[in-house]
Amino acid sequence: MTQTDATAAAASVQGPVLVTGGTGKTGRRVVARLRELGVETRAASRSGETPFDWADPTTWQAALDGVTAVYITPLDASPSPTPAFVEQAVASGVRRLVLLSARGTDVPGYFGPAYEDGGPHGEGERAVRASGVTWTILRPGWFSQNFSEGVFLDGVRDGELALPTGDGRAAFIDADDIADVAVAALTEDGHAGEEYGLSGPRALGIADVLDEIAKETGKRAA
Repeated sequence: MTQTDATAAAASVQGPVLVTGGTGKTGRRVVARLRELGVETRAASRSGETPFDWADPTTWQAALDGVTAVYITPLDASPSPTPAFVEQAVASGVRRLVLLSARGTDVPGYFGPAYEDGGPHGEGERAVRASGVTWTILRPGWFSQNFSEGVFLDGVRDGELALPTGDGRAAFIDADDIADVAVAALTEDGHAGEEYGLSGPRALGIADVLDEIAKETGKRAA
């Protein structure tokens, strides 16, 4: 993005942007990019500079005061608190919502019989669609960072990663790419009402991923 583009993006945002999960995998990347553009940004989380706790609705209003756009990284819990948060955000004057959802939310039965309606992600998607404000939904697949920052890291470090994946393959996506799309949806026109499926360039099995990691580290988990 050129300096002219960055200035235009910052100018198009009338008021602070709230990033929930502002210290998480995608959230902190979104915060960094928005601030590079000169957009006033609140990084909200339980441990962040703007106190916010999905489990404590009394923390929501202070985070929302004066905000015009929100990047929502939802709590994966049922029932989801996202619908109540969306209602409060709109009542507070928020005019744009970008929701981090998940691949398969729009596919019946994708998450199994327990979540026939898309589960917590489905609840969140329905809430933003019905919000009456500009919205964009992001549906990424598995994060590449699960192997370097997340749930699989200990197994990679220990040299043994046991997962019930069989021959399954996934087009793992970099959290940086998700952040780029989120920032575009927060700061640019043309993304209203869009539902973006996000994936990496090719499908990999776990063995393929471990081979790629081994090329860089010289150590392969079994």
